[in-house]
Amino acid sequence: MTTDNPVVKLRQAIDHTLAAIADGKAQVQEIAESTLTEVQRMEAELEQVQGACNEAIDEVERLEVASRVARHHLMEVNRDVGHRGERDMQMAYQKAQRLQLDLGQWRERETQLRFRRDDLTRRLRAMRATAQHAEVLMVRFGQASNLLDAEFGDVDAVLQNAQMQILMGLRMLQMEEDERRRLANRLHDGPLQNLAGLSMRLQSGVGQLAEQGVAVGGSWVEDIQQRFQGVLHQLRETVFELRPPLLDDLGLVLTLRRYVEQWSENGRLQVDIQLRGLETRLSPTEKLTVFRAIQETFHNIAEHTQADRVVVILVYGPEVLRVEVQDNGQGIAFSSWMEWVEAGKMGLTLCRQRLSVLGGDLWFEPVPQGGSRVVMTLPLARSE
Repeated sequence: MTTDNPVVKLRQAIDHTLAAIADGKAQVQEIAESTLTEVQRMEAELEQVQGACNEAIDEVERLEVASRVARHHLMEVNRDVGHRGERDMQMAYQKAQRLQLDLGQWRERETQLRFRRDDLTRRLRAMRATAQHAEVLMVRFGQASNLLDAEFGDVDAVLQNAQMQILMGLRMLQMEEDERRRLANRLHDGPLQNLAGLSMRLQSGVGQLAEQGVAVGGSWVEDIQQRFQGVLHQLRETVFELRPPLLDDLGLVLTLRRYVEQWSENGRLQVDIQLRGLETRLSPTEKLTVFRAIQETFHNIAEHTQADRVVVILVYGPEVLRVEVQDNGQGIAFSSWMEWVEAGKMGLTLCRQRLSVLGGDLWFEPVPQGGSRVVMTLPLARSE
């Protein structure tokens, strides 16, 4: 089973960020260039419109003067009608009328040109502001790109070191479990077998003496036998704690059911295990990591919460295994992981670290009705 590599994800995120900055800078540069081209075109157009507008203003002023002169001449012709002929009067009237028409047309043209000039001026001002803003954005994009290059210039070395740390963490977990397995095997094949043999020999010897009619004191013999059984039971629990023999053969869920039976048999906790979803096959390291986290949670509950009931919920989702361990005790006092480390509370802290190496996590959730809830997650990869 493979999990998403956070180092690879970080590398991809940095590459995507740099690519997005480069793409954004290119787009802004394209906008800036097109805006500058439009500014140049509008400047040329404004120059032409301004020239035409000045020409129209001059022509309007000339026609106004000429029109006044023509009207004054027409008035003189009208007053001196007796000495002027009809032709003079008609020519004076036509000239005044023509100049008035030309003046009206040039005034209309001046108005249109003024409007066009003012509109171009406003648009040109806005385009210049856009071009300036684009240039500022290009500078900022460049600064961001340079900053990322400076900050993450040696990111490959950093990420490779992080990858090595993860691999070392996995290797240390494996070495720790190998040591636990060796110790469990030594206890099982040595002291546990020897004590079991002694217990059987003691029972056999007591039976043979009874058959021969030799009376053996009852209370102390029973006490020795009970002590033998107690020691054997404790050793079996220790061996199971060190390395659950069922974990490789039966999987996580059945091993947990056998594990919680020990707590129920000892009268320490009543445990209910609930399975939701289809159980997914986990690697040996993943099974052990989740089991150790649940195991450490049980020890914390037993030592610190005064609980008598625990519910374990395993939810096999499409992508994540979520495990919830909830008790009805007084709760686990948690402030922050750093404070736990400083206080020497390393059990669940190390469990969280082990889960994080595999891409998982562990945290606490509040329980409204009291008690505590420990949640742990682990990425899953289902076979198609």
